[in-house]
Amino acid sequence: SDADITGAACGAGSIDAMAAALTGTGKILGVLTVVTVNLFAKRLNIQLELAAAVKTVVNGHTAKINDGEVNDRTFLSRSSVGLYPLALRHREKMFRRFGRSRLIALISGATALMRWGNVMTIRLATAGGERFFRTRFVFVCNNPEELDYFRLRGRECIDGHSLAIYLPKPLGPTGILRLGFRMLRRKAEETHDFEMVCAREARLEIEPSLVPVSLDGEVEMMRAPLQYRLRVGALRVRVP
Repeated sequence: SDADITGAACGAGSIDAMAAALTGTGKILGVLTVVTVNLFAKRLNIQLELAAAVKTVVNGHTAKINDGEVNDRTFLSRSSVGLYPLALRHREKMFRRFGRSRLIALISGATALMRWGNVMTIRLATAGGERFFRTRFVFVCNNPEELDYFRLRGRECIDGHSLAIYLPKPLGPTGILRLGFRMLRRKAEETHDFEMVCAREARLEIEPSLVPVSLDGEVEMMRAPLQYRLRVGALRVRVP
């Protein structure tokens, strides 16, 4: 349309879709907070109270922010490969069957961690060189609020206009379960649990090549190689 600002009243996955449509057009994204946990809104200091969010859309100012991309798909906060997307898919099935609750989320997550997730062989290529890993999942972050929530180091990557890429050690099912609980308790540690890489662009060659990928909670199957990149200042957003 001829509107300068498009308001997004939805969850993180749908906001990603709107951001993908608006990036590069000169149009502005307005975030209307209709969910209780919105780390993307928190990143922008947008209040969770709906009337205050509307006021920001109408009377705020426009900022340019970075967004992430993997194989031409946009994500604003985080993307994961492997076990974590499978756990998200299983959680949604459990929610549909038993209803949404924190207890169901914990049970479904523990079940998924124990049952699923192949060990992937990964060749990671960045401007800093190449690394070879074996792991069950990869976590890529573009939102410091996500890192603060789990008390993970990496804000310096994001503040320096790079993606923070986490590669956990090749743990077995029980080790992955322990890591999951350590993350829930916000006690995961670099060197002990994972390695971290800062990169504006990264290419992941993965075996097996067909892998589940999450984009801010939405899950789809993608064919490797996965090409991640950060688009600096690509999205215009209304902020307080």
